[in-house]
Amino acid sequence: MTATAAPTTAAAPRLSRNRDFRLLWIGQALSDFGSSMTYVVLPLVLLAAGYSTTVAATIGTVSLVVGLATRIPAGYLSDRYDQRALMLGCDMVRLLAVGTVAVYVLLRPVPIVLALVMVIVSDAALEVFRPAQNKVVRRIVPTEQLGAAVSLNQARAYGADIAAPAAAGLLLALGPSVPLAVDALTFGCSALCVAAAVRARRAGGGSVSAGASRGKEARAGGARSAGARFTTEFTAGWRYLLRDRFMRWSAVYFAGLNLAFSALAFALILGVGSRPDGAVMVGAAMSAAAVVGLTGSVLTPFVQRRVSLRATLGAAPAAGAALLAVAWISGSLVAFVAGFCALCLLTPVVSARFSTIMAVTVPEEIYGRVSSTSSLVAQILQPCGPLAAGLLLAHLSLSTTAAVLATGLALLAGVPLALPDPSPSNTPESAGSSS
Repeated sequence: MTATAAPTTAAAPRLSRNRDFRLLWIGQALSDFGSSMTYVVLPLVLLAAGYSTTVAATIGTVSLVVGLATRIPAGYLSDRYDQRALMLGCDMVRLLAVGTVAVYVLLRPVPIVLALVMVIVSDAALEVFRPAQNKVVRRIVPTEQLGAAVSLNQARAYGADIAAPAAAGLLLALGPSVPLAVDALTFGCSALCVAAAVRARRAGGGSVSAGASRGKEARAGGARSAGARFTTEFTAGWRYLLRDRFMRWSAVYFAGLNLAFSALAFALILGVGSRPDGAVMVGAAMSAAAVVGLTGSVLTPFVQRRVSLRATLGAAPAAGAALLAVAWISGSLVAFVAGFCALCLLTPVVSARFSTIMAVTVPEEIYGRVSSTSSLVAQILQPCGPLAAGLLLAHLSLSTTAAVLATGLALLAGVPLALPDPSPSNTPESAGSSS
């Protein structure tokens, strides 16, 4: 274990008594809640200002592109600089961006350029915040409690997704700027929690060990240029991912799972939403999926202790494939929705299992870059999901589309059988010796 990791002793306090983790969790719960409201409110504000649905929809596309484009640099920054300073800076930047739009909406219709700037700035800051937060959690939570911490963080996000839409509707009734102002305030609360919970890294901690590692590389390289050293550091996550078979194949597995999940979600929205009373059915299905996802997050520690890794990874696509096959044979919409909910139930378990392994095995000094690189590969195909769903439904019925998606998920369920074990060279002990 690296010098920055929390000591793992029998006397380690429970997460509920871990003051630093509790403060960080509360701050991010508020921040997630506000961001989820803005995700719902901003397109509605643009539509009310007279913009077309196409223009309003560009918000989602821009958000996705910004997230993917800034993910690798964000991981590099989290390894290179103090995470506390990065997190506080990101919260302040997002407070300013969202607060500016809230004030503008209060006074006059918001220009699309300002809305896009807010999305770009906010999403770029979010991408920087995430790997910094992951490194902090790894530092303040004992190793044996990392799985529970990951599941609680996932539950936090699902809880925000459940509560935020209803709250957004209530606050919109008070005025279009109100939910945006509340979102801005949540970033202030998050910054206060970060300031109270996260301490600057100690001498000999992650920043120093990373600096020592960089110093060794610089001395070993001799006459290497600064540009060459930067390239070596910046691509460390890619090199680790390509070298480690478990990480490499896991990223490929998650790329397929995220693609299937995205395609299934949009097939549900487009295929069911076009029917009479379809909007009500889609809304009910999405709400049920969010509740199921929250349930999966809560059950994650229990599953991690009792179910093997390969069984966990194979269960999510296998369950989805089985239920979608029923939907294909019977034409049942309930079975189709159940297939989507099965993925929502098991995907948090799968994600938490992998995140825990990565938090324990990846060396501290490159953890931000490795996690960001892995996340990028896992989500690189996700934008193709909505397009795939649209093309399938343009030529096939919803039940036949279910059959195609079931086939893809069934093939994906077989991938964990060939998944290698995590590399023994990347154990926490070896990570500690490397620093």
